[in-house]
Amino acid sequence: MNRLSRWTVNLTTERRARRTLDQLGRALDVPPGAQVLELGSGGGGMLALLHERYRPARLVGTDFDPAQVEAARAFLTRRWGALPQTLELREADALALPFPDASFDLVFAMMMLHHVEDHHAHVGPFVRRPQALAEVRRVLRPGGRFVYSEMFQREAVLAALRDLRFDRRFLRSAWRHDLAICTAPG
Repeated sequence: MNRLSRWTVNLTTERRARRTLDQLGRALDVPPGAQVLELGSGGGGMLALLHERYRPARLVGTDFDPAQVEAARAFLTRRWGALPQTLELREADALALPFPDASFDLVFAMMMLHHVEDHHAHVGPFVRRPQALAEVRRVLRPGGRFVYSEMFQREAVLAALRDLRFDRRFLRSAWRHDLAICTAPG
């Protein structure tokens, strides 16, 4: 992601995250002791709100772009003075997540799935997103939940999730994007 794109995305990250969590409302159940992963954490806005609202036992924020990992680190450190012990930031590729099988209760991917494609393909080949979704399923515990938002090739994303036997619990579809909670097979 170039510098201007990074700045634009990070400018409103917390406001977008707050709106997303408000839209999910009670459908988003974060159990005590939850292990939570966010893919494509960007500037860290969602991480901040997840930590403050739900206090998961472990919260891991990842991004493929090392500059975004550092942007999240800077934002969260400014916010709290230091990163909480339960929060970890890592550079990671959604196509090959560096976590053991069944290690998370919840995985978030907010407007990032299209970034795994070559040139952040908004249209055209739907090649790598199924692999990223398979990685999400691999790191989720049985019955764990995948929370995502996506604006490109939405039907193909839903079809790939069905192929992986995810059960859609919540879907809010707007003209610009889908916001969904899907449960991994138990």
